[in-house]
Amino acid sequence: MDDRALWLELRSGSLIALEVIYRRYYSLLLNYGMKCTPDDDMVRDCIQELFVKLAKSSNLSDTEYPRSYLLKSLRNMINDKSTSARSQVECFSFNDEIFSDIMDDDSFEKIFGNSDEDLRKKKALVQALSQLTSQQKHILYLRYIKGLSHKEVAEAMDMNVQSSMNLLSRSVSKLREILATHSIMCITFLQWMQIILK
Repeated sequence: MDDRALWLELRSGSLIALEVIYRRYYSLLLNYGMKCTPDDDMVRDCIQELFVKLAKSSNLSDTEYPRSYLLKSLRNMINDKSTSARSQVECFSFNDEIFSDIMDDDSFEKIFGNSDEDLRKKKALVQALSQLTSQQKHILYLRYIKGLSHKEVAEAMDMNVQSSMNLLSRSVSKLREILATHSIMCITFLQWMQIILK
């Protein structure tokens, strides 16, 4: 059953639909939440609380993109639970570790190998990603790493679709600009993301 149909079932009170959504998106939500805050317990509590609210809600809003709705809701819950102003900012401040789950040596070597040239490419790519703004990292993460559609990215980031597409375009352009000295690097990066998403 697709997400939209599951969401409609959930809105009509189906606990089976809730369970399917939970199983389908728990790991995505956990991974995303850990990008917002390093507090593992808080993230798990927020995910649990999110699903309890979904189960109890008698007037759950309709959404075309349930995955984005869940990501946005989790981000808001983590932000609300953060006790300090610094913690609240962190949820929206994706750091240089945002791509860490796919930039580890094993993943990189499977795709590119482990020659000196490949290691040089990895280092250049990591440096290029670190020069992007938090919002640019966030949109690249949602679109290319998590595979959200343009509409889902827009909803998750609380933007209109055109603005999110513009931001994505500027982010890729910025990567190209940073990697201009390594002409193959931007192409390599985009190919890498496509391979990972398969």
